[in-house]
Amino acid sequence: MASGREMGYRSRLVLSSVLIPLLISAFCCVPVGVMAADAIDVSFTFVPGRSYYCPGDVLDAEVMVVNAMPSGDYVYDDLAYMVKVQNVSIHLSWMAPNEFAWTDVSNSSEWLAPDGAGVGTYTVGFCVPEDAPDQSYSYYFKLTYQVHTAWGNITYAWGVGTTYGDFDVAAQLTADDHSVVVDYTPYLAFFAVVLSIGALGAVMYHRRRGGADRYQEAKAASIAHTITPDGAFPTIHPVPGEHFPIEKGFIYLVKEKRPAISITMYNEAVEHGAKGMLVVREHPDRLRKVIQFQAEKMLWLTRRAGKDHVDPTELSLVTLLITKFAEAHTKAVVMIEGLEYMITQNDFETVLRFVNHLHDFVLTHDCAIVLVID
Repeated sequence: MASGREMGYRSRLVLSSVLIPLLISAFCCVPVGVMAADAIDVSFTFVPGRSYYCPGDVLDAEVMVVNAMPSGDYVYDDLAYMVKVQNVSIHLSWMAPNEFAWTDVSNSSEWLAPDGAGVGTYTVGFCVPEDAPDQSYSYYFKLTYQVHTAWGNITYAWGVGTTYGDFDVAAQLTADDHSVVVDYTPYLAFFAVVLSIGALGAVMYHRRRGGADRYQEAKAASIAHTITPDGAFPTIHPVPGEHFPIEKGFIYLVKEKRPAISITMYNEAVEHGAKGMLVVREHPDRLRKVIQFQAEKMLWLTRRAGKDHVDPTELSLVTLLITKFAEAHTKAVVMIEGLEYMITQNDFETVLRFVNHLHDFVLTHDCAIVLVID
């Protein structure tokens, strides 16, 4: 029979064998273990956005990071569950192994709040080599970021192991290059769609109640350009008093490099009670820096996957989202910026069918559409 001392020793041994794994589990299975994969949502684009780039082009990779961590009930300090980006890097397949273009943002980035409230945008610049052959190049990103926990800041990496293969490089052909044949078909198609939509807009604008006498002459708004303190972005302000009549059942075409007259028309409709929707080629965050507007919904035309991102080749999906938005509101206005980008990503007939479908839709709904083409 075991003595009392031996039984006490065995009890302590059993208790230790139970408590030690529990303590190890408590320290190892905290939410930090999930953070490595789920802490952030990342989307990116190349600026300027093009379907292909030429040797010697200088551009930026613009990376948007969202803190996707849920905030917990245990708030240990003011930085609880926050994320801070430290470094943004990109490797393209023309680079040497382990060579990156990178930007150290550790001293300039801010802590991003949890629950999707914290959003940060970071850029890393690079140049396409002058001797880069015409082909599609692969690339991947590497983001290092810190997660603030009760045990201190823990560093993680995002992007390693996920490779993309759609960075296209092609030499720019000119008519002076006698060794190549320049195909002018896309340019003719582009010209044809401009004329078609322009004629459509002109006829629809002047046909109601006797034509042009029904309306005051649409004036080109005087645009006040205000430079931000750092001189980086001009902010476009519509001048009060300038009116651009928009009526339901109409499609309007505005030809301009950047939304100015078109955004004034859009804002005019929103100020008169219409719910606004924007379909844009420009990155929404960049657009907000240079243009003042209000939108119930925004769609970004891009091949990058993400929330409110739409592939420019999926015009049926764009149509569906626009019609659903218009049907959900008693009065709606939609501005579509980047029609020329849709043409480059599809073809003339596809884009024309897209416009005709929207035309048929707005005729029977309390909706107007502004098309912007460069």
